Amino acid sequence: MKHAQQISRNERVLRKALGVLEEDGVYAMFLWLEKSKKNNSLEEKIRRELTDLLNDGELRELLGVDKFREDFDEFTEDLLKVASDLETLLLLKRILQRTLTYALYHAGID
Repeated sequence: MKHAQQISRNERVLRKALGVLEEDGVYAMFLWLEKSKKNNSLEEKIRRELTDLLNDGELRELLGVDKFREDFDEFTEDLLKVASDLETLLLLKRILQRTLTYALYHAGID
């Protein structure tokens, strides 16, 4: 039973993150993840994994950022650089949507 509860929690958090992203945008999703996190929480892990994804060399070049930093205030400055170009911001949003969708799919399988 605990395993089923954990799966539903994983799915619930991923669905919430995806919903916030789709309805309110990139910054709002990262803000929600930041405000919802506790020590070693799923929200913290998702934020960290997404930041690692964004720091991939080729993707980072496409987004025009040297490095997405871990500190949330600095991270928002990095997002502001991306948001200065609408096409780049929309690319970032699509990448995050697809990533969360695949994560949600895999959360349902495991």
